[in-house]
Amino acid sequence: MKTINQVDGFSKERFLQVVKRFWVLNQKKWLIGFAGGVGILILIYLLNSTQPTGYGNSGYAVLGVGLTLYKFGGYFLTSGIFNELGKKSSASQMLTLPASTLEKFLAGWFLTYFLYTIVVMGLLYLIGLFLEVNPILTTPPFSESTVDASDFYFLDTLLTYTALHSVFFLGSIYFDGNHFLKTLLAIVLFFIGLGIISVIFTILIANDFNFSYQFVHSPENMLFSVVFGKIAVAALFLFLSYRQLQNRQIA
Repeated sequence: MKTINQVDGFSKERFLQVVKRFWVLNQKKWLIGFAGGVGILILIYLLNSTQPTGYGNSGYAVLGVGLTLYKFGGYFLTSGIFNELGKKSSASQMLTLPASTLEKFLAGWFLTYFLYTIVVMGLLYLIGLFLEVNPILTTPPFSESTVDASDFYFLDTLLTYTALHSVFFLGSIYFDGNHFLKTLLAIVLFFIGLGIISVIFTILIANDFNFSYQFVHSPENMLFSVVFGKIAVAALFLFLSYRQLQNRQIA
């Protein structure tokens, strides 16, 4: 029987064992989800290919839906990666694993973000090659009859998933049961509160400040702000996720 050498600090062997454990516990649910997503894409393709608009628009529809499924499917899978912590029957098994908090944290992130993104985007890229539409690189289309790849907003999709993935990752650790719905509700309430505060700020305070029109409306500055903001959100919530996992480990 193979044993894992006990070493101080981060252990690649322990990390891989935790990754394998997460996969074994969730593989049935994930494979069903992937199969359902592929089925939806095939259905979208068949429905659109029968329309008089032609082959190129079918590729646009398939990959547009594919990127949407990438985000929301990922949120759902991520929200359950630490669902053991919310069950009395399995919480002790998760907390007493012979692995550090960092190794458990990275194993969950590796599966639900890095590996998930590689697999799904690789699949979408292959589908794009078949349909003569490139969903990843913002380059000219393969032919004049296809849809411009820039319409798929790949970078924005990836950044959005990067930010919200971290939120659902925290929800998986923080909430006990119904992780996806509770996290989604928390996001909705947050944006409602943010909207109310923004309206109050605009009415009472904003008129007293002299904002630079050129800075706010500069495409380069707006792009930088969006990219920086989403990366900052991801970093913040991943840090909170790690701290919450540490707290639950100690408790």
